[in-house]
Amino acid sequence: MAKLIDPEPSNQPAATDPSPASALIQESEWLLQTVVENLSDGVVITDLQDQVLYVNSRLAKLVGCSAAEMVGKPAHDFFHEIEGWRDFQDAAEPQPFYGWKEGQLRRKDGRKFWAEVNVTQLEDAAGSATATLITVKDITERKWLEEYLRLLESVVVNANEIVMISQTEEAVADPLSLRIIYVNDAFSRTTGYSSGEAIGKSALVLLGEKTSMAEVNRIRTALRSYQPVRAEVVLYRKNGTHFWVDVNMVPIRNEQGQVTHFVSVMREVTERKIVEEQLRRNAFHDSLTGLPNRLLFMERLTQTVERAHEDESYQFALLFLDLDRFKVINDSLGHMLGDQLLVAIARRLEGCLKQEDMVARLGGDEFTILLENIQQDSDAEKIAERVQQALSAPFNLSGHEVFTSASIGITLSSTEFDRPEDLLRGADIAMYRAKAQGKACHEVFDTDMHTHVVALMQLENDLRKAVERQEFELYYQPIIELANGRITGFEALVRWQHPEQGTISPAKFVPIAEETGLVIPLGQWVLREACRQLKQWQDQFASEPPLSVSVNLSSRQFSQPYLIDQVRKILAETGVDARCLKLEITESAIMENTKFAMDMLLQLKAMGIQLSVDDFGTGYSSLGYLYRFPMDVLKIDQSFISRVDVDGEKLELVRTIITLAWNLGMDVVAEGVETMKQLTQLKALKCEYAQGFLFSEPVPQRDAEKLIVQSQPFLHLSQTLPTSSRLAEDA
Repeated sequence: MAKLIDPEPSNQPAATDPSPASALIQESEWLLQTVVENLSDGVVITDLQDQVLYVNSRLAKLVGCSAAEMVGKPAHDFFHEIEGWRDFQDAAEPQPFYGWKEGQLRRKDGRKFWAEVNVTQLEDAAGSATATLITVKDITERKWLEEYLRLLESVVVNANEIVMISQTEEAVADPLSLRIIYVNDAFSRTTGYSSGEAIGKSALVLLGEKTSMAEVNRIRTALRSYQPVRAEVVLYRKNGTHFWVDVNMVPIRNEQGQVTHFVSVMREVTERKIVEEQLRRNAFHDSLTGLPNRLLFMERLTQTVERAHEDESYQFALLFLDLDRFKVINDSLGHMLGDQLLVAIARRLEGCLKQEDMVARLGGDEFTILLENIQQDSDAEKIAERVQQALSAPFNLSGHEVFTSASIGITLSSTEFDRPEDLLRGADIAMYRAKAQGKACHEVFDTDMHTHVVALMQLENDLRKAVERQEFELYYQPIIELANGRITGFEALVRWQHPEQGTISPAKFVPIAEETGLVIPLGQWVLREACRQLKQWQDQFASEPPLSVSVNLSSRQFSQPYLIDQVRKILAETGVDARCLKLEITESAIMENTKFAMDMLLQLKAMGIQLSVDDFGTGYSSLGYLYRFPMDVLKIDQSFISRVDVDGEKLELVRTIITLAWNLGMDVVAEGVETMKQLTQLKALKCEYAQGFLFSEPVPQRDAEKLIVQSQPFLHLSQTLPTSSRLAEDA
């Protein structure tokens, strides 16, 4: 033992006694000391008065002292940092504590570390205590890991997202049936299942009839190959109600690379999906009648045309309906009864068709019917006669008996048209022929009507020349800041001054320009002219902030690869600050190719240009995508604004859209404001900007300048707040 407590132990066994027994003892002592010196734990031996007799090199390293500095000193000098050290050894009344404790020790340099200290009594052959053996294990890493796990568990337990952990098992065919071993509180709050009810079960308990099995199978396939997967799925609560979640499932591997668990993090997105579904329905359905709109109808017609190309025996027909004398009814009885009539007509039209057929409202008093899989051309005329008979019965509208009829144009699949838009155009032409024949009748498109198609082709040729001859003029519609009635900028809108036909509506020539690609040079001219005019106004009418101009980018323009260079060149030529230019892009243009759109938008944004989502709500984008794109302005389409003062559902949807825009840091512009009631509702909803006929229709450059000169021409509107509409307050 003397050698064991030597503060400077020798590296070789001493040889003081030449007898074999003594040599054996010395060698054993040397071996024992070598073992103690190489232990991973620190070792301290004290006498019964707490004086250090021996420390090994590990202990000396732990506390940062040499053995010589510690031997002969009270152990208390080195271990007093441990709470209750006097439980180990009380010098005043030596009743040593034997056992282990955890606590912090202080190194010589002042730093602390966590240690597990174990105290053992050493006895002689007679059983009398002779010394105390103290072992010290560094548990700093373990304590840090325990604290880390405690914090991690606290985060997971209190997270708003649902966290679920499943344990893998050998030869499991369905990863979704794996046994759940952990769920956090959010799981129970959302699903209604307690942790006790969930643990031991599988995630399959949450699946139900509305869950997309195609999406579930995609998840299964990814998990079988141990790949992370993200999806949006419908799940079911314990009470049977369903909810949407954005789920991210990740495999967890051990040190050997084997997958041992799957962690699922789910965020409930039910509210967003409801709004998305409403927007999607608005995008594809008429808000008044609930019928499919032009977008959905053309999509269905395209599919039907493709089917007819693949199957020569397949026949279909297209009917185009326009109500006779609807304007007279609308003007005499009012818009409310006019809307009631349109809804009633939609229901009667639906009653005339088979389930596989489609009726749509294109807008105003125009309807279209797609007849699928007819047996012969005469079937279409029979349906037209059935429609006329159904419409001939009087309509009772709030006590008013109203009669109406429709002029119907028919295009048959046997007509030599390859494009859906040509079929629709042909039916439109035939409808006008029917109206000219005396109304309340139908006409089938034939070769005699081809003259009109030729006229449209002539319009296309004139449009090509108009681009070269610069027969276009820009009109400007002011955008108003509702808080103060100030004009913040203008939207530039193109008009065609045809040398023979006079002013041609954009609704007539823009679709042709888009279809033929002429919209690209036309769009360049519009952008250059708008920027040139803006710079002139900024120099002439200084303001802070300066005036801005909004320019529409068509889908064809937005998808061209040279757009960035063209915009950069025009800004350089005109000297306009990019921050004063707002480019308006429709949802549909963005969603045609989201990857390309993101790249294009980021480049425009990097130039300092402001980006607007135009006609929001009429496209088909997901709100999830809207979060991703770097947009500055959201323009609410006129179809929402036109009924915001009479339709509580529309009002709530506009409120949701405005809140969404705020959350994304976007400004909101309401389009098509025409009445003081609409303005009142928008101000109550704290909409920031608006444009529409209530303020000004699109006007030429000289009239726009007059508005600018007036400084705050719409101040009276911003200060006037009629009380006739209370939907905003009631909602």
